[in-house]
Amino acid sequence: MAPKAKPKPSATPAVSVEDLFTTLYRHIQRSEYEQAVKVADQVLSVAPGDEDAIRCKIVSLIKADNIDGALSTIVACSKKFPFDFDFFKAYCLYRQNKLDDAMESLKGLEKDSAAMLLESQILFRQGKMDASLGGLLKFKE
Repeated sequence: MAPKAKPKPSATPAVSVEDLFTTLYRHIQRSEYEQAVKVADQVLSVAPGDEDAIRCKIVSLIKADNIDGALSTIVACSKKFPFDFDFFKAYCLYRQNKLDDAMESLKGLEKDSAAMLLESQILFRQGKMDASLGGLLKFKE
């Protein structure tokens, strides 16, 4: 009788989502944004649709100056999930100098300090100095 084959150990041991998030946090703290994107993808392979992982991926792509990648991630995720990525979308469009589209993405968002500052920056780039200054004055209040 032939000996039974021993089961092969798994090539990649299972890593918990918590461990992945710890690694993700470490990469972000060290400004290793390309690595953070890879780890966020690992989290999403284990926990598809995890909002925190998606947001970390988008912000890491932006920080790594991969605006096209961030925008494509936003578009893909907004079709699948009910998360609000309009601010990030507006920022990416602003970075691509698509100012009208960026302003459109800001419509309907709560006017918090980040949205008001971005709106002022868009208005400034559009040459609307008075409107930009008005937005900044509201921001300071």
